[in-house]
Amino acid sequence: MLKRNLKNRRRQRRQLLNTAVEVFSGSSQVNALGINLSAAGMCLFTLADLPVGGQIEVEFVPPWAKDRVRVEGTIRHRALYLYGVEFRAEPEDVSLRSADADAVPN
Repeated sequence: MLKRNLKNRRRQRRQLLNTAVEVFSGSSQVNALGINLSAAGMCLFTLADLPVGGQIEVEFVPPWAKDRVRVEGTIRHRALYLYGVEFRAEPEDVSLRSADADAVPN
């Protein structure tokens, strides 16, 4: 029952991701690992101390793209070194409307 309710709370379908991500916060830059991705945001792992509510930029290569994208976002959730990032706007390059997204389970 709990799993079903959690599934319904998601605004966007998530796609598993395993890619290098650069996180920019103010004048600092840290490396991270992208865990999953949706059109609304991403989950990433980094050994950094990023505050919930903090404004960042993330740069990465989406699985279906050749070029890196850089997206502004807000830290919405933190669990140790896992961060939930909500994108400020949905960039076209991060849209999960590609054919690959339909094959990925929630």
